[in-house]
Amino acid sequence: MPHLDRRNLLALGGLTAGAALLPNTAAQAATRGATTMPISGAAALWQEYLAAPDTHPQIPNVSYAGYGRGDRRIPRPRVVANVKQYGARGDGIADDTDALRRAVTAAGAAGGGVVLLPAGTYRTTGMIPVHDSGVVIRGESPEATVIYCENSLDDGYMLNRRGSISQWSWMGGQIWFVPRRRLESLREAGFVGNEGWMDNETLTTLGPAARGDREVEVADATGLRAGDTVLLTLRNLPDNSLLKHLCGDIPGADDYPWETKGRRMRPEISDWTGAPNFEHYRWPVEVAAVHDGRITLAQPLRVDLRPEWEPTLTTLGPVIRNAGIESLTMRMREVPTPQHNVEPGFNGPCFQSAIDCWARDVHVEHADNSFGLVGTKNVSIIGARVSGRRGHHPFMCRVQSHDNLVADFEVAGPAQHGLNVEGWSSGNVWAGGTMAHGTLDSHKLIPTDAVRTAITIHNDGSTGGAGDAGPNWGARFTHWNIEVTNGRSHGIRIEENSPHSAIVGVTGTTGPTNHARDFSGPLGSVTESLDATVLPRNLYLAQLRHRQRTER
Repeated sequence: MPHLDRRNLLALGGLTAGAALLPNTAAQAATRGATTMPISGAAALWQEYLAAPDTHPQIPNVSYAGYGRGDRRIPRPRVVANVKQYGARGDGIADDTDALRRAVTAAGAAGGGVVLLPAGTYRTTGMIPVHDSGVVIRGESPEATVIYCENSLDDGYMLNRRGSISQWSWMGGQIWFVPRRRLESLREAGFVGNEGWMDNETLTTLGPAARGDREVEVADATGLRAGDTVLLTLRNLPDNSLLKHLCGDIPGADDYPWETKGRRMRPEISDWTGAPNFEHYRWPVEVAAVHDGRITLAQPLRVDLRPEWEPTLTTLGPVIRNAGIESLTMRMREVPTPQHNVEPGFNGPCFQSAIDCWARDVHVEHADNSFGLVGTKNVSIIGARVSGRRGHHPFMCRVQSHDNLVADFEVAGPAQHGLNVEGWSSGNVWAGGTMAHGTLDSHKLIPTDAVRTAITIHNDGSTGGAGDAGPNWGARFTHWNIEVTNGRSHGIRIEENSPHSAIVGVTGTTGPTNHARDFSGPLGSVTESLDATVLPRNLYLAQLRHRQRTER
């Protein structure tokens, strides 16, 4: 599949040119090997979505994904620090770690701006933290500017093991966008427990509401202002009702053995170190307007608000915003592929407790984990390329990360997994990519409302997740126009596994995935046009264009 033209994508924000990439003729679709266009079943499903985008039973509204909820272009801030002026050599020999750190600190002290890395190879031996909002690390191009990471996080930051397992296998980055207090607290706790939002103070409680609602009753609106980003929380009760709701409230969720197979999401009985992440459902959301006794949210609810779950708004706590990395390559020292889950932390950029941040035109080579999202909201990864030796996760999306966008991407190197999503994450999108390796991965812990669209894949990766981490997929996964080149349906044809899923325009497979079914009984899922590419070609772009038109 040819890549989307990133110059025309406009970073998938303010989608004027990007919308024009939506195919509208049979000839355009034929470039993907389609048969007759459009297919009536998929067309009918799309029309159903257009009639009720916020409450469609199978197709989630992911038009709010990415930087600025898709309504604003990723900015091009001015240069405020040149690493050469802070002592960097860029010759591939000198250790430029401290120079990069000084330049990043200076940009933060200036209130944000670009740290420029002119053409060259910048050898680093330790982690580069980005703690301040507005700081952008920019090279001249992926071909011209290289950050060469000589040491793993184990060697260049700290050894991070629990028993024989390395926690760098699923967290942290050689360039780590994370609030200072958040990183300090993680280190103090030994990188276990709550990995997401912290220091949250109660603002008000909420009245009942349904998925798709945007207006919500509040007990006290005095502490709320339009434009505030708050954290909406729901309590995870021992009766499993919230877990069942994330699975679409299907009948089979009543029979699922939550106390054993879903034990990790039961903090009151689990001894798993990550269980505190699942004491509450946590969804950052902007307040669009404040009225007398109610508020309007900037996007529709993804879940119901039921009184027994104690729906509450809290402060967000430490957060990093409008920070990014762009136009460079991160090259790890090439080592033999580590044992699975013992990766030492040759990790690319990681965003944690971050909102409206980005990685743009970044290539990562020889990494354990190439791009990381942990407790994030509206982060865009655009024009990414992953290559080199076999890695663990090309893209990981963990711990209640919501409304993030990965677009115009390429996975060129071998991968254990693939497009990972897990841990009650929702509203995330992977759109317009080619994968020579990997799969459409879930690591269990009930991710929901996810879209993978306009992707060509040689499907040779594996899904992951512990045996007590619950179902692989929650409600409303949509795989729309996925071209499989090697016939394997693993992780892709999930219509018998994911409740209320939509598997549409998947070509090259002959049957459902080889996963055992998590739930008995009907799932409410749909399959359409499994032998042809359908319109709209890119579901995310079509949803965004439709929303922007209807909101005008």
